[in-house]
Amino acid sequence: MRKTKTYTLRHVRFRSVRMFLQILLLATAAAVACAQATPEFTGLWKQDNDRCQPKRNGDVTLRIEHHGADLMVETSISHNSSNSRHAMQKYTTDGKVSASTGADGDMFYTSVVWKDSSLVFSIEEHEDGRILPSKERWSLSEDGATLQKVRERPNSERQILFFRRIPITSSSGNPD
Repeated sequence: MRKTKTYTLRHVRFRSVRMFLQILLLATAAAVACAQATPEFTGLWKQDNDRCQPKRNGDVTLRIEHHGADLMVETSISHNSSNSRHAMQKYTTDGKVSASTGADGDMFYTSVVWKDSSLVFSIEEHEDGRILPSKERWSLSEDGATLQKVRERPNSERQILFFRRIPITSSSGNPD
């Protein structure tokens, strides 16, 4: 009878340890999946005109602050030293619509949601009495050094914009 009791206790301990290890493995997998699903877009980004499709000109810089569901994008556009534009958009990644004025003065109504590891923007631009809908998908390269924005309009117009992450220098001139 003592043998049976010892066997039962060992069997219960073994099952408990096995169950604990399974739960630990699932929790680790979930944490890794969650970390991969939400990339960090914060940084200073400069448009790579030669890689864009179609090719672009001018100097476009994005300063992005991304914390949790809050996303702030500051856009600076310059085609020459006398013609520069600037805009600030604030979004949340929960699908709520935000209203903002673009660098060209047009009104934008935008909602942003996560789809896998990309941000998807549903945009309605109000320009000269017209409403121009579009979608954008933002994704980062595996190393986080390149931001790709794919912009599509209902008329099948498609643009692919590439931005390189550039180091932000502190007031002392050193990269942060």
